[in-house]
This record gives sequence, C-alpha cells and structure tokens, in this order.
Amino acid sequence: MTRTLKKWVALLSLVLGFQQIVHAQVTIQISYENGVFNANKTSYTFDVRAIRGINYDVANPDSSNWQFMNIRSDVEVPVGVTIQSTNYTFNPAYSSGGALSKNPPPNQNPQPGNWVGFSFNLTRNFENDIPAGNGVILGTGTFNFSGPVLSTNRMSIRPYDGTSFTAFWTNLELNLPRKRIVGTTNQALPVNLIDFSAAREGNTTTLVWSTSEESNSDHFEIQRSGDGKAWHKLKSIAAKGESSVEVHYATVDDSPMGGNNFYRLKMVDKDGTFAFSQIKRVEFDLKTGYTLFPNPVSDKLNFKSTEDWNSVSSIKIYNAQGGEVYTSPSVPAKEVNVKNLPSGTYVVKLSRKNGQSSGYRIVIAR
Repeated sequence: MTRTLKKWVALLSLVLGFQQIVHAQVTIQISYENGVFNANKTSYTFDVRAIRGINYDVANPDSSNWQFMNIRSDVEVPVGVTIQSTNYTFNPAYSSGGALSKNPPPNQNPQPGNWVGFSFNLTRNFENDIPAGNGVILGTGTFNFSGPVLSTNRMSIRPYDGTSFTAFWTNLELNLPRKRIVGTTNQALPVNLIDFSAAREGNTTTLVWSTSEESNSDHFEIQRSGDGKAWHKLKSIAAKGESSVEVHYATVDDSPMGGNNFYRLKMVDKDGTFAFSQIKRVEFDLKTGYTLFPNPVSDKLNFKSTEDWNSVSSIKIYNAQGGEVYTSPSVPAKEVNVKNLPSGTYVVKLSRKNGQSSGYRIVIAR
C-alpha cells in the first residue's frame, strides 16, 4: 500500500524558556501520523504521537507527570485557503485536557511557501507516564479547510527561531524549567486511507473504512483495546492489493467489551511494512464481569459473561491463607477442575489482557 506519509525524522532543536538550559537533553519527541483526508480534501485528521526523550524523568512526578505542553506548528496550504475550524480529541489515559488552536502566536521565522499556523495546548494531571519505546498517541486533531488542500502539502513543528520559544514542555510547578521538544519537519500529508469509522449497532460494533489508492497492500488487521494502551488483534481482512479507485471495507466486532472499546487499523503491505489508522472509540454499557457457577462448587467451576473470553489472560485461585493453589495455562479455559482442592473458601482472580483484573469469592463444598 503506497503511503505518502514520509517520516522525515529531521530533529529540530526547540529551545526552552530559560537560556541556561538550551543544550539540555530532549524530553519529548512529537510526530504527526496516520493522516486522513476526506473525499474532497477539505478536512484532514491526524494523530499526535509522543515519544520519550533522554530527559523524560519518571522518578519526579513534578517533572514528568504534572505537565503542560504547547506545540506550535504550521501546515502548508494553497494560496487563499485557510483553516476554518479545528477539533481535538485527547487520549484520556495520557491527557486530562487538550485543544487544537488555529490562532497561535505568529511565526517569526517562516519557511518559503504559503503556511498557516496552529498549535496544541495539552495538560496532564496524574495521568499515565508516556511509555518507553514507540511512545503513545496523545490524541487526534482535525482541520476543516476553506478549500481543497494538495496531497503534496506538508506539516511541520516550528523550530526555535532565535527570539522566542515556540514549542515547549513545562510543569505545573512553575519554579521548574521548561523542557525541550523536538519534532518532524516537512512531513507530507497522506491520502490513501479516506476514512475509518466505528459505530455501535445493538450489542455489536460495525467498522467501515475506505482507501483511495492501494499498491502492494496485503491485509488490514483490526485491533481493539480497552484502555488505549494494550492492543490486541481482533481479526484480519484481506486488502484489494492494487487499486487506483476507491475501495470500501467493512467488518463487525460481535463481542465488544463492556465500557470503552478503542479500535484502530494496522495496514500491512506484502513486504511487512505497516502503518496505523487513527483511533476510534465506542462505549458499551454491557454488564461487565463474570458469573462463576456453580457456587458452592464440588467438581468443575465455570465462567460465564458477555465479555470476549479471548480478553482473559490468566486465572488464579487463592486459599483463605492467601496461598496460590491454581494457575491457568497460557490460554485459560472457561472450565476449571477444582475437585482436588480441599473444601473451604477461596478467591478467584481473573486478569484481562488490558491490565484489568477482578476478584470473586467461591466456596468448595462436598
């Protein structure tokens, strides 16, 4: 699948609000990813990814947990086109608030070409630390333009212009210094994935997406998460492979989880390269948890729920003294044989792949 998204990882040195720490190590690296135009190219949606830098400090909560981020950027547009409106949906696991503004302070060192400015303001209050490695999607932004935007146009995070501090990561503790952000520059806007949606229909989720161009594409992997952090393969859909016209796809999640269900597409080429779509969220008010029966039990303990059993990672049973007396195999079964356990009261701990766990009291009686 040809992707016009080129991750030109030209790191721009963005300086902090205090001259004495100009050469400090980078705290956060930002990139704009998974961009999608609408059909007439007047609306553009993209994800904001954050990756830890060397100076990201998980030991001090005032340094890397209570923070405010301001990222000032630019997008190249045809002459006469402006940003009419914006929208930003933040990832609640890593942000407590956020907004995408079309009216940032002026760029004092503009690039050649017709660029319009925008900025992110993002806050964090006791949210999860940005994970190591590939980092995390902080949120999804959308531009609504006054006219069509070319696929050859670009986005960039402003570099330090020598007179003002145009992008920084700071703390709610105002006596702590601002920290440096780096980001991508001259990043092309991708056009191959036209749209991706997820909608609740009864007790199922319908997922629909379209592509405008495919080359060497192999398949789409539909992934789901309960928290926006731990992702698991839901199913795989074969791609068209080669196409220069619009192709439409659809599939259904027959067993969504109670609460939040986050969905994304992993678009995989025949050579193994891949890219992710933006994230969609669907909420279900299904009754969560499991029913364990029979209880009291003498022989075989069973589990029943509306949840997807594939989301269960392990089952453990503890006696009244807290000793572990049973651990499930790597693929837990819905039925556990307890006939070899003495009569008494036990606690069953059921853990899910998204990191959540539930405890249940059972009685073994004979």
